Amino acid sequence: MELSQIIFTICLVVVLLAMAGYFLWRQVRTLRNLSSLDPEERRFVRSQAWRRLFCSGLMVVLAGLLAASLSVEGAANQLASEGEAHRLRGEKPPLNPEQKRFLNLYGNYWVGITLVLFLVIVLAGVDFMAIRRYGKRQLQQIRADRKAMLEGELTRIRSQRNGHH
Repeated sequence: MELSQIIFTICLVVVLLAMAGYFLWRQVRTLRNLSSLDPEERRFVRSQAWRRLFCSGLMVVLAGLLAASLSVEGAANQLASEGEAHRLRGEKPPLNPEQKRFLNLYGNYWVGITLVLFLVIVLAGVDFMAIRRYGKRQLQQIRADRKAMLEGELTRIRSQRNGHH
């Protein structure tokens, strides 16, 4: 494995852990400060915080899987270089049962990493959609309140104009 790949993987792991730690800390603080919110907002913020806590946990898992991948990449690269001569000749490289098991494990390992990453992205999308729905509900409430206020003000002005204080 090349040094640049190792450095990149380590940087990625550090960034993932830092982001997960930061968001974990922020969401724990958010959950502790829910008492000042009205019930609807409290429910929304609590659900959002739990989604983000779960996403932070997935980022920690992803960081761990990427860090662990450093130990298997060397063997995968070695196996790939051994089979390169056969592939250049257009032949399928011969694999012993242990190499086949390793390739199967290696493939499943990267499928697992991809699934964890996919879950993080899906959770981010779910969070985005929840924010969007909540924002729409709040906007509708603001519009309804504004309309009621204007109608009340209009009624008051009309009654003053007609001499009915």
